Amino acid sequence: MKLDAAGKACPIPVIMAKKEMDKGTKDLSIVVDGQTQIDNLTRLGDTYGRKASAAPEGDRFLVTFEDGDGTIPETAKSYDEGSYAVFFNKGGVGAGDDELGQNLAKMAIFTLSQQEDNIPSYILFMNGGVKLTTGIEPQIVDNLNTLIEKGTKVLVCGTCLNFYGVKDDCKVGTVSNMYDILGAMQEVSKVITL
Repeated sequence: MKLDAAGKACPIPVIMAKKEMDKGTKDLSIVVDGQTQIDNLTRLGDTYGRKASAAPEGDRFLVTFEDGDGTIPETAKSYDEGSYAVFFNKGGVGAGDDELGQNLAKMAIFTLSQQEDNIPSYILFMNGGVKLTTGIEPQIVDNLNTLIEKGTKVLVCGTCLNFYGVKDDCKVGTVSNMYDILGAMQEVSKVITL
């Protein structure tokens, strides 16, 4: 089956492909516009044990999934008690002064990076929060990389990066989508919004 997701923003291509995989569709490919969709579909394929490959198709790309073993992952993920995600939906912590908010975000991420136990499973960035991943404050990028080395997954909303025109400036984390970010929130026992 060949799906056409040309012109559709993420997470729509991921959701289209996931529906077909959940139905057990084996011969599956999907037309998309660019690298962000390819990356998101590749992660979806990995989740389902179906390696994805991409090839140019005109001015678009065709992502094709291997058939896999037909196994569908459990939709309800279990989580470890005490697991958590930290969610940044703006370029700082709190409301009021922007410079203070950015400094508070820098201190929060630093504090998290210094912990040996109980590090977050995820740090998630959406809306104005994606600007924190662009190197406007190098210490934030360094501390996020420290957390990644300790096992934290950092997901950054690709739609938000594009909206603010800073996609090429993202210095840390995985450029992701709403589907993956909401999935991460559902996977943990609590989400802390800063």
